[in-house]
Order: sequence, then structure tokens, then C-alpha cells
Amino acid sequence: MFSAAFLCALLSVAWWPLGVKFGLPAPGFTPAVLWHIHELFFGFAAAAIGGYLLTALPGWTAHPPLQGAGLKALVLVWIFARIATAKFDALPVAIPLFLNAAFFAGLAGVLCHQLAAAGSYRKLCYPAVVLGLGICEAAFLVEAAAGSVWSCLALSRTALAGLILLLFSVGARVIPAFTRNWLAQQGDAGPPVRDAAQLCCLLQGLLLLGLALKPAGFAEAAYATWIAAGAMMLWTMRGWRTGTAFFNPLLAAQHMAFLWLPFGTLAFGVIGLDLIAYQMPSAVHAITIGGMSGLIMAISGRAGCHRPEGIMRAGAGFTAGCLLIWLATWTRLALPFSSAYAESLITAAAVLWCIGWLTFITGFLPALSGPARRPVLSGRSFGQQ
Repeated sequence: MFSAAFLCALLSVAWWPLGVKFGLPAPGFTPAVLWHIHELFFGFAAAAIGGYLLTALPGWTAHPPLQGAGLKALVLVWIFARIATAKFDALPVAIPLFLNAAFFAGLAGVLCHQLAAAGSYRKLCYPAVVLGLGICEAAFLVEAAAGSVWSCLALSRTALAGLILLLFSVGARVIPAFTRNWLAQQGDAGPPVRDAAQLCCLLQGLLLLGLALKPAGFAEAAYATWIAAGAMMLWTMRGWRTGTAFFNPLLAAQHMAFLWLPFGTLAFGVIGLDLIAYQMPSAVHAITIGGMSGLIMAISGRAGCHRPEGIMRAGAGFTAGCLLIWLATWTRLALPFSSAYAESLITAAAVLWCIGWLTFITGFLPALSGPARRPVLSGRSFGQQ
């Protein structure tokens, strides 16, 4: 699933907006910006979420990972959903609706079955998130078919809030653990890494509250909640030893990508309350490019960083890819300050994004051959950083 996510990230932006600027026909989804939003949230991010959960599942259940026909069927449904969505205007809405729903339902079903069989009921929140994302995606397609662009944009922000919750929940757990393991391996005598578990639970509640308030019509309360959540996220990171982690490119990529979550969430809330004059779409890109894409790259990329001597070390493709995504984020955020160069900045950000993902994928290719190396996404085992 990770490979599918990487290709979707690369090809979706390479097609629109980049390819269309150079003469390629636009996706068959009008307006094309809705296709762009849909594919990055419900194509790219959904595949990455699936990849993460299916990779982490054996560690939660002590059962073998999903593979063979089951995994191939899930990936094929996802691919057909991408094709149908790209031909949205020419097809009955039921076809892309069914294919996209089948992916989310299939993924949630696999997770529920294995978690329930292992008695790991505390993890059932993850298939619930997958189903929630699937419901949001179905509503998005229905509204798009009805021509309700503003409703689609509102739904995309609801999906974004849900993704922030999920990214925070994963990042706040694994990044301190990876950092702690690496520092222990280095024999570090500094203060211990603190993950503030109780504060993280409170933060998850705040993010969930903001997610519920906005669709319920309490927009100002939701924005205020996100401001508080963003500030608390920054406070949570104070014990993560981020400065020391910069000496390890694997950890530096994770810490720097995670930083976009509090900054983006703060910006989301502050702009929503009209406290600063800045474009909301640009602020959203702080989370989608910097936070979402950055964390997907930084965490999933660990699978391609195993070395024969048994350690994990970032390769040139990983490091360059993460740096290029970081530059793409800043380039896109500069847009409101340079409206005269808006088109050039959008093109530059898209080019940096595509080169970044192409570089990252090239460095990741060796991980696709041979047996899977585990653990990859667990921070429990000493010496794996």
C-alpha cells in the first residue's frame, strides 16, 4: 500500500496542476481542483494510512500480515477507484462511489477482523477512523456530482481535521519512541525523552471536539479549539529532544514534519477567526504538504533505511526527498505574499513536490525486493533507530 501511496502522491500532482500547465488534458472531474483535493486526501493519504495500519497490525495482533490475494484485491480496488475518480464526469456517480467505498470498507473489515480475533479492542478506533474517512469521501463525491463545490470544500476541511487527529495520534506515539531508542543506542546521558501521555490524551479530545463542532455549525468554537490544540501540540514537543534529534536525518525528518501539525493547526484556527489576514488554502497546505506528506515520507521511509550491518541509516534519496518536500511547503506558503508571482510559485511548489517524491521513491526501491524487515513502524525495540 505504501508504494501505491507514493505513486499517487507523485502522479496526481504531476498531472494536475503541473501536467495540465504543459498541455496534458485535465482530469475528468470538474472542477479539477476537487479532483486534486479528493486524490490527495482520499487516494494518497488513504493508501498511506492503509499501509501504516496493515504494517503495524502484526505487532498489535501477533498474527501474520495481510498478503497474497487479500492484499492484491485491496490494492486493485484502490487502483480502480483512482481510475474511476479520474473519469468522474463520464461515469455514473455510483461507479466511483462504490469503488472508493469498497476500499475503505475492505480495509476497515480486515482491521476489525484481525483486531477482534486478537482481543485488541483498544485499537478498534483505527478502523473507526477509516470508516469515518470513507463516509466523508462518499459525501464528497455525492456533493461533487450535485455541483456543490463549497460543500466539497467544507467536507475536505472536515477530512483534514480528522487527518490531523490521526497524524497527531500516530506521530506523538512513535516519534518520541524512535528518539528515545536512538539516544539510548548512542549512550546519551542527557535528560530522558518525555512523551506527555496524559497531555496527548487531552489533545486528542480537543482535536475530536474541534472535528465535531465545525460540522455541527459551531465554527468559531471549532477554530478556537484548534488554536488551543495547536498551542498544546507545541508544548507537548518540549520534551522530545528535537535539537539532539537533528543529528539523525531519520529523526530530523520526523520531528520537522510533525512541527507543521501545530503550526498548521494554529494557523487554521487563527485564520478561521479572522485574527490575521492570510489565505486559508495556503494555511491548509502547511498541513497537507508539510505535515501529512512529510510524516508519511518520514515514517514510511524507514522501511528503505535498513542496512546490512543491522542498523537503520537514512539514504540520499530519503534525505533529499524530505528536504525537497520541506522546500515545496515553504514555496506554497509564500503565495499570499507574492500574488504577482502566484502561478510561478504554484508551479515551483509542484515541481519541488514531484522531484521530491521521485527522489524518495528511487531511494525506496531496494526495500521492495526481498523479505520485509521488521520492526519498521514500532518504536519499542532497542537499536532499531
